[in-house]
Amino acid sequence: MIIRVEKDQYFPADMVLCRSSDRKGLCYVETKNLDGETNLKHKVAQKFLNTKLSAKGSEIDDVLKGTVICEVPNDQIYKFEGSVTLDKF
Repeated sequence: MIIRVEKDQYFPADMVLCRSSDRKGLCYVETKNLDGETNLKHKVAQKFLNTKLSAKGSEIDDVLKGTVICEVPNDQIYKFEGSVTLDKF
C-alpha cells in the first residue's frame, strides 16, 4: 500500500520512506508521541528509490510494484532492518 503524507500530517510510525519532495530524499519527522522529544528527526529515502520515483512523476502506485520485508514492530525507533525488492521499473 502506498501512503502519501503531506506536510504537517500525522501518520503511523511503521512506514518506509520511498520518496520525498526534497531532491535529496530528506524529510523531517516529529517523534514526540514515541519518545517525548519535540525536536525533528531527519529521515532519508533510499537514493535509488527517491531518484526513480521523482522522475516518474506523482503516480507512484502505477510504477512501483514490489515487496517490503522488515522486522516486526519494536521499541527501537533509531534502528530499522529491512529490504525492498522491486518487481520492475
